[in-house]
Amino acid sequence: MEITPRPLGEILAEGMTMLAKVWRRLFAPAFWAFVLLGGLTIATFAITDSDEFLELVLTDPEALEAMTDVELMEPALRLLQAALLAVILQVLAGGFVTLTAHRLVASELSGTQLGTRAAVALAFGRLLTLLVAAVLCFVAVVAGLFALVLPGLWLAGGLTMVTAVIALEEVGPIAALHRSLALVRGRWWQTVGFVLLVGLLGSIAAQLVQLVALPVLGAGGIGIGAGLGFVVLVVVQGMVVAAIAVMTTLWYVDLRARQGPLLRSSLP
Repeated sequence: MEITPRPLGEILAEGMTMLAKVWRRLFAPAFWAFVLLGGLTIATFAITDSDEFLELVLTDPEALEAMTDVELMEPALRLLQAALLAVILQVLAGGFVTLTAHRLVASELSGTQLGTRAAVALAFGRLLTLLVAAVLCFVAVVAGLFALVLPGLWLAGGLTMVTAVIALEEVGPIAALHRSLALVRGRWWQTVGFVLLVGLLGSIAAQLVQLVALPVLGAGGIGIGAGLGFVVLVVVQGMVVAAIAVMTTLWYVDLRARQGPLLRSSLP
């Protein structure tokens, strides 16, 4: 069966239907990826003693001003290293969940219906490629921003399909960047608008869950409330990333359908 291009409303509606189909298979990968992310991030800041310096920056600026440049240099560098590692961990966790979601959605569209283990294995297999591509995207966008800003903005919009390409097409990181730009060409404004809209909806959903859940958790003991609060935040963050990836997969498929006939059986 051939997949045909559709208007925005139909894509969003199918995204909600698709999320209802795959969320159970997505829950465990999303949950454990972000639990691991949270634990490793906390450990990174603790091991480098950056947590104490960060607390000083946030709570005692006067003590910070009293320190000499030499005294500031070492803890500031440690904080920068910890923050950089935390960003890399965030990219890996979010990328892993996104890759998993792309494969699950594609399998639903093609009729193969992958299980969680198979999707996770495929995501792990493409994670290094995604990390390299993420570095290349960052360098390209930053360079573009320095080059009169507009080239950077254009690249940022054009590279939004890189993760979907890596998940669903057997290409390397550089080819994935070129492929994303080719898919988005002619649909740049629509793609950027879709990504911003989906991101906004995900952010609103996360905020609503937190507004309802955190006051309830706070009614318990401090220790219990903090622990449950962490779990809730992890679950919300993981599932929001997964939901955005589900929607993005459908947009990627729509972009492919606009470039020529696309059969469901051609999706992995």
